Amino acid sequence: MNATLYPLAALFAWMVVLSSAKHLAAIRKEPTRLATWYLYLCFALIFTVSWAGVWDRIDAWTGLRGSNALISMCFVMCYTASQLALLQVWSYAPDRARRRVRVTIAAVAVVVAVMIALFIRSDSMHALQQSFKAHHLQHSFSEWYGASAAYEAYLLIYLLTFTIGEVEVIRLCRRYAKVVSPSWLRTGLITTSIGATFGLLYSITRLADIVVARVKVDIGPWENVAEVSAGSGALLVMGGLTLHWWGPRISGLAQRLRRLVAYIRLHALWMSFYELDASIAFDDQLATGSGSVLGRIRAAARVLSDVEYYVARRVVEIRDGILTLRQYLDPVNAERLRAHFVGRGFVGDDLDAAVTAAQIRAALEAGEAATHNDNPLPRTAGNIPANLDAELAWLLRVTKYFTEQSTAPAHELAEADPTPTGGIA
Repeated sequence: MNATLYPLAALFAWMVVLSSAKHLAAIRKEPTRLATWYLYLCFALIFTVSWAGVWDRIDAWTGLRGSNALISMCFVMCYTASQLALLQVWSYAPDRARRRVRVTIAAVAVVVAVMIALFIRSDSMHALQQSFKAHHLQHSFSEWYGASAAYEAYLLIYLLTFTIGEVEVIRLCRRYAKVVSPSWLRTGLITTSIGATFGLLYSITRLADIVVARVKVDIGPWENVAEVSAGSGALLVMGGLTLHWWGPRISGLAQRLRRLVAYIRLHALWMSFYELDASIAFDDQLATGSGSVLGRIRAAARVLSDVEYYVARRVVEIRDGILTLRQYLDPVNAERLRAHFVGRGFVGDDLDAAVTAAQIRAALEAGEAATHNDNPLPRTAGNIPANLDAELAWLLRVTKYFTEQSTAPAHELAEADPTPTGGIA
């Protein structure tokens, strides 16, 4: 899994880092953006070093056996400091946050220095190298962790520091997620705490390796649990800490998609009015949207460029179309239709929409032969002024019943329309 997951994660992180690098001068002036950028840089370095294609070559590049593990773990320490610094900048006032960030960076710097010293002082590089091979093949963790006392101390310091960092991340995220209103920020904090919990599972597994190695117990099968926990936990933290930035963009994209679907679904109802009276349209949309393939592509591109505007315009045009039919509407017939649909189990907005759809269909079928009356529109939920979302919900419901009634078998239409003139007075 990590053979695929790590390169993809590294590629994504490097794309973020490099695309933001041109704004680095501005990023350095904003602590939050700087901590986020540094967090992604740490992710990119960790996943790049941990990728098997790089991991297996680092020793040859550095000339130091086992340096791939040392470099990877040092980057993990930097990642731990960067995620803590970002949360501290979010959580505290600027002066207090600045002090805490300095303490965090200084503490992690000391830990990294001690780790490097212990790694270099490992008393048997040959035995250590053999242990690395054993670990890689997952033959025996007792050999891996029993090779060097200095190396065990190095690992303990690394794991304890990482564990403390993850516990602090979980504490801060849970604390502020409770006081933040439902939002992408709150979701991001919860996601980050879940990712840090996965990180704790990695720490527990690695600490268990060291402990059980003393009693000659091999928990090699748990190696996959540690690797998956580390990888998935890091990805959740990376996504969670930046969710407030890219989450709203997903919401915006989803909103545009919903508007586009509504625009398409309203086409059947809109077209019925347009065919009766083309003046309801703000422009000759059939002319601009038909004909050559290029013309259709241009019309589709125009709608996609500003879906919000075009769906609002379609709502207005349909409302104008309904107004053009007001002279054909008969309140008495509306009551008959209402009684008919009540008898079929319709209630609430569905009842109003079904009655309105039946009236529209009947008026369209009667056309110019209908008697001209100047009746007010019946008071249904759809005639009450509302915002665009409420208007769309109402008109989509009307379109649904309008389409169903238009495609229903003839005997069902006759049953749904109790008046011999099709609902027109």
